[in-house]
Amino acid sequence: MTVSVRYVQNTMDGGANTPSIGSTGTDSQLVAIDVTTTVGIAAGANANVLQWTGSGKIKSVFNVFMRRNVAPNNTGEVIPMGAVAQNTHTTITLDATGKIINIALLAGAPAIPANTTISFLLVIGNY
Repeated sequence: MTVSVRYVQNTMDGGANTPSIGSTGTDSQLVAIDVTTTVGIAAGANANVLQWTGSGKIKSVFNVFMRRNVAPNNTGEVIPMGAVAQNTHTTITLDATGKIINIALLAGAPAIPANTTISFLLVIGNY
């Protein structure tokens, strides 16, 4: 199921005391996708975890949630996305095509094991 949303982009003019803001927007979809890893992602490694093959492009990654589904402790434990320190955090990037999401774990970040469900909430539309 998808939901149609109005995706608005703003530009701000930094002049004067009260900046003027211009907005443009397009109708887009809010799409929820679950991806289950078949292999883990080790600390210091990265992987493309989603490739959008439908029409349009990913405009933004609105939310990401990871939960562990590994037996025997199949508790749905939420996996932390790393410490706040800049040298140990997990990064999520969107490639230049707007179609591929990559997760990179820096050296000190917790690994993402196989059978982890990564839930994405994405805004998808045409540019």
